[in-house]
Amino acid sequence: MIFLLKKKTVNLFVTGIFFVGLSIGTYSFALHPNMNKWKNEQIVVTEVKTDRKAVALTFDDGPDPTNTPVLLDILKKHNVPATFFVTGIHSQEYPALVQRMALEDHEIGNHSYSHPDFNHKSNKFILNEIRKTNKIIYKLTGKQPVFFRPPGGYLSFDMVDLIRKEEMIIAYWTYQQDSKDWANTSASRIADHVIKNIKPGQIIILHDGCPNGLQTAKAVDTIIAKLSIQGYEFLTLSDLIKSADK
Repeated sequence: MIFLLKKKTVNLFVTGIFFVGLSIGTYSFALHPNMNKWKNEQIVVTEVKTDRKAVALTFDDGPDPTNTPVLLDILKKHNVPATFFVTGIHSQEYPALVQRMALEDHEIGNHSYSHPDFNHKSNKFILNEIRKTNKIIYKLTGKQPVFFRPPGGYLSFDMVDLIRKEEMIIAYWTYQQDSKDWANTSASRIADHVIKNIKPGQIIILHDGCPNGLQTAKAVDTIIAKLSIQGYEFLTLSDLIKSADK
């Protein structure tokens, strides 16, 4: 995922430095100059400090009429809860899928209304994307979303301030657990990436709303089976945060 920063971030990172960081494996969410502060303030979460062998499966960009039902069937088979970051526009189009997520005890987070590029967008535009989707989710499930995951991993000082006022948390993911499953890659490669990099407290990012979503669903079947053997349990993001070491 590429993080898009507003001018207010003082243009600290040039493209060349960004790609050098990627190539030597040092890229992390600390790329944003304020990331550590936000994490300490618990307005942004990327992982949870815990010795408990627990992780959170999270899914973006849905619901999708083909991929999401298959994924939900797999989660139901394993009796595993997950956190879905849905877009408002797809939730309006496929409301029964959002309601099924809620009925099957999955957590539902906000992934904006139309999945836009927030870079250079006004605060009013961003706030409308967040509030519009919150209203749709509440109407369908009766629950107000706690978490917001910005499209493309976008961050800015202004957006964080908006999220504070909305009394929400920005839900990132553990950067080692971005398998880029949205690309045209196989289920085995997706599963291998997640299993190879697994550690307690991680937030695993996957996508049910992308064209490669059926491969993701197949990978999830393998991920749950193999990590369960290793003693891992799967929690919603809220429950993972509650499990944090005190």
